[in-house]
Amino acid sequence: MREIIEWMVYNSNYKSSFLMVAMGMLVNPVTYLGAEYVEVYQKIKTRIGKGYTSKEIIDEVLSGFQAPVYSADQILFSNAFEQNVQKQRFVIKRNYLDYTEAQAKYGEHENWDYVQPGITSVLGNADGLFYDVKDDDHPFLVEEVTYLNRREDTEVCFLGGIYTGSPNVEENPIRHRDSRNAPKYNITPYGYQRINEHFFFYKSLMNAQYWDNLLLDSQYELGMNRAFLDTEMPIAVSGVDKIDSDIIFPRSVVAFSDKDTKVSPLLPQANLGQMFQAMGVVESSMEESSVSGVTAGQLPDSAQKATSVAIAQRNAQTLLQGVGKTLAESTVQYGQLMSDIAINNLTVPQAEEILGKESKLKYRSFILNNKVVDGKESNKVLQFDESLLGLEITDDEKRGKNLELLKEVGYPNIKSHLYKINPEIFHRRRYLCRVEPERMFPKNEEFIQAMAVQFYQLLRGDPLIEPEVLVRKVVRAFYHGESDQFIAKQVQNVMGMAGLPNPNEASAGRIMTSRAMGAAPPTAQMLTV
Repeated sequence: MREIIEWMVYNSNYKSSFLMVAMGMLVNPVTYLGAEYVEVYQKIKTRIGKGYTSKEIIDEVLSGFQAPVYSADQILFSNAFEQNVQKQRFVIKRNYLDYTEAQAKYGEHENWDYVQPGITSVLGNADGLFYDVKDDDHPFLVEEVTYLNRREDTEVCFLGGIYTGSPNVEENPIRHRDSRNAPKYNITPYGYQRINEHFFFYKSLMNAQYWDNLLLDSQYELGMNRAFLDTEMPIAVSGVDKIDSDIIFPRSVVAFSDKDTKVSPLLPQANLGQMFQAMGVVESSMEESSVSGVTAGQLPDSAQKATSVAIAQRNAQTLLQGVGKTLAESTVQYGQLMSDIAINNLTVPQAEEILGKESKLKYRSFILNNKVVDGKESNKVLQFDESLLGLEITDDEKRGKNLELLKEVGYPNIKSHLYKINPEIFHRRRYLCRVEPERMFPKNEEFIQAMAVQFYQLLRGDPLIEPEVLVRKVVRAFYHGESDQFIAKQVQNVMGMAGLPNPNEASAGRIMTSRAMGAAPPTAQMLTV
């Protein structure tokens, strides 16, 4: 499941959407990330002889797993004092689509002819009649409003106020289901930090910095205005001589005819040091509630001691870990939505057309490139095998099937790992999603490498330690995914001679069922019912 979710991440708009959600956490009280799976068809023209014919194919841009981002005003819910979105009585999603995109998704509905861009149909409460209201803010878009009620298992969509649900209004189940076929809301709220223990919305970073930011702006304005006054100080002139800008310039020499002429500043000399010192206090307060300049990559002041810099970095890291836990909580909820989509949409058999006449059900395969397995960079291939459905085999038969997998990938000259998965067991499992928010900053490569060397020197002679695994771990700290190149060829050849190790190391019932590895013969696992 972890590998399939990773495949979903790299084959969708999830990464860009997550970046927008992270940016939204800084400025908005809440930002939502949706988890949707849709199938949209598009018409293409193919040449036949001297003419063209049209046919429909899957629109790869609009189809598949999608991760749309919703702002705070696009999601409406029933209870502002319930933080768990799945406990809300209803959720309403509001979105604006281009007319052609809406047609691709809903064009087959019998009510599509009534949908107009920039027009919303509303029901008058007084007379019970429908009225078309022009939307001047979105003249070329179609408003998509979706009502969801988890307890009643109801999901109804309106385009510009036009009903686009099932002809039987009682048959509109929620499309997103979990592994038990129970309905769930397919959105996850993200925020910077909670306001209190009950309120649904979050306090954004901008909101947390609001008062300090206002104070700092006021201090900055006052300080700079006084600096300008001190630079171009207004003066008072007494006497009959004329004093103006014609005689006031650098290194000017002026002789006054009136001995009583005096030029005096109107304002006393200001002590700007206190003003800018106060600004520094406010900036420190803002850093304590966000990220210090040193943590962001700026060099510390020369007067600062290394200990104080380290303490400041540690405090900033502790603060961000609190934000990271809030982010991790939302990510766990979203990971569960992704696993639901994987079970109900990606790992089910699909009809495949054969020679344009027949069709049969076939499971799809998943390929992940450049994965590090046992210190070596290789590819992973996940295949759901219908031949394993309801299969009961002995340990010897299981070992024989795993050896056949090695032949299938061309052992020993292979560069990929092959996993055979029983679809029934995969769909029957319930999966735990977990996120560890402790590491908020990138690892220090030099520190890791130094620790790896010390680790090697400490355990190299320990009889309980596997030497090859230890070497791979140490080399991986310096060269990620290339440790296999450093292993002596004779060691690899000896491991591949005479026979294969027992492939039945793991008990049946593990999710990843069977694998074939490159340099060293693999352990193999097969799921049985």
